[in-house]
Amino acid sequence: MRNVKRGIVEIHILVALFMLTVWLFPTNFMFLIWNVFLALIPFDLSLLIKNRQLKRWMVVVLTLVWLIFFPNTMYMLTDFSHLSSIGTGLMTETQFFNYALLASGVMIGTLLGVSSAHIMAVRFLGGDARIEAVAFYAVLSLVSAFGIYLGRFLRLNSWDLVTNGHSVIQEVTQAFTMHSFVFVMSFGALQLALLLMYHILRKMK
Repeated sequence: MRNVKRGIVEIHILVALFMLTVWLFPTNFMFLIWNVFLALIPFDLSLLIKNRQLKRWMVVVLTLVWLIFFPNTMYMLTDFSHLSSIGTGLMTETQFFNYALLASGVMIGTLLGVSSAHIMAVRFLGGDARIEAVAFYAVLSLVSAFGIYLGRFLRLNSWDLVTNGHSVIQEVTQAFTMHSFVFVMSFGALQLALLLMYHILRKMK
């Protein structure tokens, strides 16, 4: 238990150090601070939900909040689109630093996401579930991919469900197009591959 608590603290320290680095050095990636912070929320929520002493209604509420915020973790995969501001040649020192900074943010957010999903799968399905785990990750990947689409293309945020729920519902119903379908299937498959790979690697331990 002590090692787990120490690991949690170390993760938060690393995240804080990354945010500080982004803030201190002049780049076009200040948005990474906010995006990584949003990716940290589902991870922390999954750690709370992992506590089996919580009352059932609290588990239900926290799980719903976790599901709403989870797409923020995998959303960071789309931040690679900002590579266009760096250039693809990787010839200068500035390009080296900017690429490393952007990739670090994307990887941190993604790892927080797959870790939280694994914690949730073990919490509700147990460590030995196979078919159930695949089904859980598949559904989660599709839901998350659609959430990413809403954030990337419709510019909707997780908290919009609370502050402007009626408008969000209207925009969501209008988002079912071929464009969104291809995106959801593509990024759903990408997320599923990452989630299953992480799940298998953790079981090997």
